[in-house]
Amino acid sequence: MQRRSCFALTGLMISLALAMAGPALATTVTFQDGTFTNAQWTTTVEVLNGGGSVNAFQVASGGNPTAFRRIENTLNSAIGTGVSNTVYGFHRFAGGVYDPATGGPILAINYAEDSQRISGGVQACGLAVRQAGVIYYGPAFLTPTAFGTWATTTQSALVAGQFDALAPGVQNPDFSVAGAPLEFGFWRGNSTSVGGGGGTTYGGIDNWRVDLTVDAAVAAETTTWGEVKALFRAGVVAR
Repeated sequence: MQRRSCFALTGLMISLALAMAGPALATTVTFQDGTFTNAQWTTTVEVLNGGGSVNAFQVASGGNPTAFRRIENTLNSAIGTGVSNTVYGFHRFAGGVYDPATGGPILAINYAEDSQRISGGVQACGLAVRQAGVIYYGPAFLTPTAFGTWATTTQSALVAGQFDALAPGVQNPDFSVAGAPLEFGFWRGNSTSVGGGGGTTYGGIDNWRVDLTVDAAVAAETTTWGEVKALFRAGVVAR
């Protein structure tokens, strides 16, 4: 009886090993928005030194082509401080949540947005993600130099190592199946010069899009292991 149980367990583990060795099943998960209704977006502000504030809201017309989200970054003056003040705004999309534990690990991310310089200086821009309460900022680019024009920026094959949190030291998100759910959005940031004056920059975003390339096969394998553990707990495997 014991021997048959061992054989049954061995056969099960071999079958699982073969399943785990299966090919990757790459698929694409897309988040996008070109309307930017206020209810769909929230803003979280992070600062360095004297910092500043962020105001953002939907504008019904003037986008590329219609509605867009307007971002106003205000920096506090750093005059007399000997430091530079910085403000970052993380703009989170309510529909942009992905759980790698159930959907599979993220292999790469393609990002695209249209940006505009409305008034004041240019704004630093990029993709951003929040995981377990920590905001991670993707590679930066700038709004256009010219006022009142829309420019499309695309970034391809982004990986976790290209994102970093604002706190000192390198901190990257976890895109593996062990990672917590990820909340996607974008960021806008500005800084004063060292000891420089404050002010406000005004910019816009439209046609925000995030394409996640994920390995759905790994998620399926993880589920299989969960089922096996359930069999052990139920005593089914030992019979």
